[in-house]
Amino acid sequence: MRQEVEIEYKNLLTKQEYDKLKAILFTDKASPQVQENYYFDTKDYRLKKAQCALRIRIKGNSAEMTLKTPFEGHHTETTLDISPKRARELITAGSFSLPKAIHSVLLQENISVQQDVFKIAQLKTERLEAVNPHSIIVLDKSYYSNQIDYELEVESDSKATGKKLFAQILNDHAIPERATQNKIARAFDAAQ
Repeated sequence: MRQEVEIEYKNLLTKQEYDKLKAILFTDKASPQVQENYYFDTKDYRLKKAQCALRIRIKGNSAEMTLKTPFEGHHTETTLDISPKRARELITAGSFSLPKAIHSVLLQENISVQQDVFKIAQLKTERLEAVNPHSIIVLDKSYYSNQIDYELEVESDSKATGKKLFAQILNDHAIPERATQNKIARAFDAAQ
């Protein structure tokens, strides 16, 4: 199990803005990494109400289960590596009991989940990443509920660094800052 604070800044993009950033920030030979994301919650949306999210992600020959919990305007991510086979079993079943490690983290946050979680949304993302010493610039093209959206993310090891780089990219490329929900919220809303 791994835990880390996720400091990220995100902005939805138009297709034209996405194509522009892709051409400038990534080489023509850059191939996106495909990620399958499946989101789970209780039937009464206990995780969503607590501003948490539970995801199973499959990328290539690896899979992980990640719980996101709120932390100072960002998130703490608790990640368990699972086999792709186990991930597919849980996704196909559509519901499961939380692993003890995830359940323990929720209890530390004073969130009690005594029931199974169910698949509530899914999306596929084509991700491009540019890794810098203290940050990662991410371009995502996501598919869900017959929709496609485009997103810029800046992940950083500090708020100051992340915010500065994020603002610089938007400013340098004349992209307006837009209020942007996280992927689970967008996928969930589109599925309703």
